[in-house]
Amino acid sequence: MLLPTIVVYAAVSQGAAAAVPTGDGGVTPVTQLPVSHLYRGGLVVGLELGGGIGGASGYPNNSSDIGNPADYSASGFMFGTYESIFVMGAFSDYVSFGFQFGHNLFRNPDFYSNGDGVGFRLEGFPLVGLFPRLQGLGVLAQFGLGTGDLVSRPPNLPEAEGTQSYVGAGVFHEWTVNLTHSGGAHLGIGPSLQYDAIFSRPFESHGLLASLRLVLYTAR
Repeated sequence: MLLPTIVVYAAVSQGAAAAVPTGDGGVTPVTQLPVSHLYRGGLVVGLELGGGIGGASGYPNNSSDIGNPADYSASGFMFGTYESIFVMGAFSDYVSFGFQFGHNLFRNPDFYSNGDGVGFRLEGFPLVGLFPRLQGLGVLAQFGLGTGDLVSRPPNLPEAEGTQSYVGAGVFHEWTVNLTHSGGAHLGIGPSLQYDAIFSRPFESHGLLASLRLVLYTAR
C-alpha cells in the first residue's frame, strides 16, 4: 500500500509544479510563469566616466616617517576625474556580481592625488518585484585592493602613498536601449553616484563621484 501512495503523490507534485492555478478554474502555462531573467542576464560589461570631489592625506611609505607630524600632508578638497570598467555576470534580475577596476585623479593648487582600486563588484536591484517601473534603480558595493598617492606641487613638502584596502558604495539608475528586435542583448544607460575610499597605514583618500554609466547586457 505504501508504494502506490508514493507514486501517486509524486505524480500530483509534478503536475502542480508544471502549472499554477490562476484562481478562475484554469492553470497558468509554464511559459507564463515568472522567470529570473526578465530585464537583465548573461555577461555584463560596463564603463563609468565622471568626476567629483575628494581628498587625501598621510605620510611617506616609510616606517620611520609614519606618525611624525613633520612628514604629514593633507590635501584639503580637490576636484578631479573618475573612470571605471567592470565585467560581471547577471545571475538574476536582482543581482550581478564580478570584477572591476577604477581610477581617479584629483587636483588642487597645492596637490594632486592618484587612486586605483581593483577587486569585486556587487550590484543589486531591490525594486524589480515591488515596482517594475523602477527595475533599473540599483545599489552597488565594491571592495578589494587599493593604492594611491598624494604629491605636492610646491617643492620640498612631504608626500604620501600607500597600498592596502579599497571600498566603495553607491546608487545608480539605468534605462534600457534594445540592440535587437528580439530584446536579448541591450544597453543600460544612466547616472551613478558613489563614495569610494582607499585605506592603508600611511595613506588614505576619499571621494564622492558622479558618473555616466554605460553597460552592455548580452542577454535577458
